[in-house]
Amino acid sequence: MALAVLVGCAPAPEVDDGAVAVSPQRPNILLVLIDDLGFEGIGSYGGASYETPNIDRLAADGVRFTHAYSTPLCSPSRMKLMTGRYNSRNYTEWGVLPHEEVTFANLLSEAGYATFLTGKWQLSGFQLGWREDCCVGQGQTPEEAGFDDYLVWHYHEKGERYADPLLWGPDNEGGVFEGEYGPDLFVDFLLERIEAQVREEPERPFAAYHSMALVHDPFVPTPDSADWNVDRGARDPAYFPDMVAYTDKLIGRLVGRLEELGIRDDTLILLTADNGTPRQITSALRDGTVVPGGKGRTIDYGVHVPFIASWPAGFESGRTSDALVDLADFLPSMVEAAGGALPDDRVMDGRSFLPVLRGETDSARDWVFTDFRPRFLNIPEVTFVHDRRYKLYDDGRFFDYESDVEEENPLNTDDLTEEAAAAMARLRAAMAEGLGG
Repeated sequence: MALAVLVGCAPAPEVDDGAVAVSPQRPNILLVLIDDLGFEGIGSYGGASYETPNIDRLAADGVRFTHAYSTPLCSPSRMKLMTGRYNSRNYTEWGVLPHEEVTFANLLSEAGYATFLTGKWQLSGFQLGWREDCCVGQGQTPEEAGFDDYLVWHYHEKGERYADPLLWGPDNEGGVFEGEYGPDLFVDFLLERIEAQVREEPERPFAAYHSMALVHDPFVPTPDSADWNVDRGARDPAYFPDMVAYTDKLIGRLVGRLEELGIRDDTLILLTADNGTPRQITSALRDGTVVPGGKGRTIDYGVHVPFIASWPAGFESGRTSDALVDLADFLPSMVEAAGGALPDDRVMDGRSFLPVLRGETDSARDWVFTDFRPRFLNIPEVTFVHDRRYKLYDDGRFFDYESDVEEENPLNTDDLTEEAAAAMARLRAAMAEGLGG
């Protein structure tokens, strides 16, 4: 891999009563990826069904993006996030991060960052029940992907992720944590590593990736649920609000500890999700809109996810942006914030949103391209591109999804308004660029 790393010249951090302040030129980075939660699940996005005070506070302390998009399912989304590239370039099998790919953790490590990972991995390859030829060992380990230390679920084996979880760390160490709750262990681990980093190497920034297990099914009690000590394995969508509340609680723990350590102002927090809410779940917005879970579907409810960025020392807080953001944009944004450089031996599709955060531009891109190839069961492959209002599929279907969110009425391309015709022309060009760029 050809790589030139340009590390920013940051002054030495100041120590005051044990609190460490890292220069805003090279912030700490905390990336939080919620598993299966569309925009409608968050209060600051108009959600009325769940309590998310800590996430809402984070939005008030940062920039809330109204047009951030994932793919419809987790594994393709995670590939985009990790590599900054479209699935058409590197997505070969479900849950396989190819060995030749470069990740954001590789690049941040090259830039001098300590790197930590907790939560759902699912990228090393594992046995698919309906296929005997796939995919154990075909993907990267967390070490190969650039992480110095980790505690993960869904690595060598799947097992449970919530009560009595089966978790793995370096050197193939793993096992079932009887009587424990996986999401708590992930946050405990991450905070221990962050605190040790601040204590032992205060001059070295860290990049922590919390790939949450919540709120993916099975829908089960949390330690705050009334049924936790009755039947921890009980499964019912009625537990989903408890799971969202616990997600919010854990994010509050993370942010609160950063504040206690004195590093909150100089930490870039990025919070998003890997796809829409599960289809078993129906939520509501405060304006009365009923939102059915869209996970796995290419409509807006399947790919429209929350994205909140907060860095008190780095940019103005309390803002809302309608800039288009794709999961591929996270890698170049983090690398830019770290003073690093992108590899020059491959096409990178992501575009840094740091200029948006700094208020230098309204948007870093004009469209979002999705080449959805899940390689999972019999889910068909489909390619589409969209802006804030219009969406074009590779089979020619064209929608005004702002007014037709379920995409039930494709526009007649022979009878378009001037605005829609211009949008279709732009999206056709974008489709060609995405497919052949």
